[in-house]
Amino acid sequence: MAIKFFQTRCNKCHTTENFKIGHDDSEESLDKAVEHLQGKTQIQVRSILRKHKVDTAEFGFALYHCPKCQILYNPYAVRVEYDDIMVFQPFYKCSVCDTTLQKATQAIENYACKQCAGKQLSRIDY
Repeated sequence: MAIKFFQTRCNKCHTTENFKIGHDDSEESLDKAVEHLQGKTQIQVRSILRKHKVDTAEFGFALYHCPKCQILYNPYAVRVEYDDIMVFQPFYKCSVCDTTLQKATQAIENYACKQCAGKQLSRIDY
């Protein structure tokens, strides 16, 4: 899966923000993708790779939102299923209110601008 790029633009305050979805084609394995992870998440995934049998792994840039603030985030997300019954999936937090983020499922127009909190975003694909 190639990385897809897009930009959001607030039609109220004119703030723009760049986003990406997916992972680079060179990151075909979790071994390579783990380099994008940070802190405890990287340590935990490396430990799983060393000590356990990984069944499936999903990884790449993803679009999340804060259910309280409605602000968009773009973490490099990972989900690892291992040893037939275990799942590792980190939680991501909103930098404004510390609420746990959820995967974004709505149209961009339904989310808020990080700068002015207005819901006047538009999406520009490139």
